[in-house]
Amino acid sequence: ADGLIGQMMEPIVWKERTPRTLPEKTWAACGRGDRDHNNFITSLLIDAPSCEAHNLELHKKVLEMEKNECRWEEILLDDAEMVLVAYGTPSRVAQTAAENLRRQGIKAGVFRPITLWPYPYARLREIADLDRVKGFLTVEMSLGQMLDDVNLAVAERKPVKFYGRCGGKIPGVSEVERAVQEAWKEVK
Repeated sequence: ADGLIGQMMEPIVWKERTPRTLPEKTWAACGRGDRDHNNFITSLLIDAPSCEAHNLELHKKVLEMEKNECRWEEILLDDAEMVLVAYGTPSRVAQTAAENLRRQGIKAGVFRPITLWPYPYARLREIADLDRVKGFLTVEMSLGQMLDDVNLAVAERKPVKFYGRCGGKIPGVSEVERAVQEAWKEVK
């Protein structure tokens, strides 16, 4: 968990959750029980055809997760020309920076991935295809680990810039604003 979130205190709004019906976990390693076999979770399959079949089955699961499990939030993106991509604490900083930048005449918005795996590539690619969007700025508390994902999603459709801090340093709102202003000069 994000260290800052563990230290902060503010009011929260609980959202009603719709319970999901989940399939039985027949794969779980929870002892043999009444089964006629042990559940071993392994990818060690020496026989090439068995290994390939296993990998194809796993690939189907990944595709299903990409289709059904990707989550994200879009903040001020309806008319945004500059898109800040951030998660965790930097997403809160990015949102404040976007609000401030709008008062300065730069239509900024925030794309906040909620799931980082699977990453919401498809939605970010759709945003990159919008004519009004001129560029992206990835804001991170790292040295650019998510930058690779943003570059993969945008795939040279639009310029992608990076602003990050590391070692526990939190990007400041004014720092992010300056990074957007610099990026904006290059893309507008």
